[in-house]
This record gives sequence, C-alpha cells and structure tokens, in this order.
Amino acid sequence: MAMKIYVGQSGLPGAGRGVFASAAIKEGEVIENCPILIFDKKDDAHISKTLLMHYIFDYTGRASMLALGYGSIYNHNIVPNAMYELAEYEGMPEFNNELCITALRPIAKGEEIFINYGPYYDEKFKK
Repeated sequence: MAMKIYVGQSGLPGAGRGVFASAAIKEGEVIENCPILIFDKKDDAHISKTLLMHYIFDYTGRASMLALGYGSIYNHNIVPNAMYELAEYEGMPEFNNELCITALRPIAKGEEIFINYGPYYDEKFKK
C-alpha cells in the first residue's frame, strides 16, 4: 500500500509536527498500520520524565505503547478526521500487534490528520 501521508509543521499553536495527507484519502480508508513497541506499566514512572511521555498510548490498561511509523506524531483534536484502534492478530505474538489509523471522513490533500487521544488528554497534558 502506498503511503498517502507526510510529516509537516502543524497549524496548531505549539504542536510542532503533524501528519498530513499527500493525496485525497477516502472515508474508511486505512491511512497507516503502525508497528508498536510495548512498555510494561512499571516503566511509566521513568517514561513520564522523558520526551516520550508525549508520544505514548495506553495499551490495554496494563502497559504503554509507542507507535512507530508516523503513529505517535498524529495530533489530537476533539473532533478528529481519523481514528486509531489496536489491531491484534490471533495466534501471533503480542509484539506483532499494530496501531491502525483509519479515516473517519474524506480527507483532502494537504489537510492535517487528527486523532482523538481520549477523554483524559486535556486533563493530563494541557495543564
């Protein structure tokens, strides 16, 4: 599958980089399947003191994960144009799971792609 995305400067104040569509993306289209690195919850105390804390996701409540590819660079929006979900592959080792980014609506070429980090994002990181 050819990638229809690139990393560029986000239009959000203070956001830094973001992920953008390099071609039109259809509603329901898979934008990216991101390999993941899984961290044990005991590592969260250390990770929270590093830059990585801004790039990790909760992983099934018992661990954290870092999405590779562009996965951890998508910016948050309360009204996103894409969603993420964990793709788990039956019979495969857990480290083969992926974070799947899918378009919730058509996304125009040049438009920034946003996901919703969840209900606690604003409380946790906007302070």
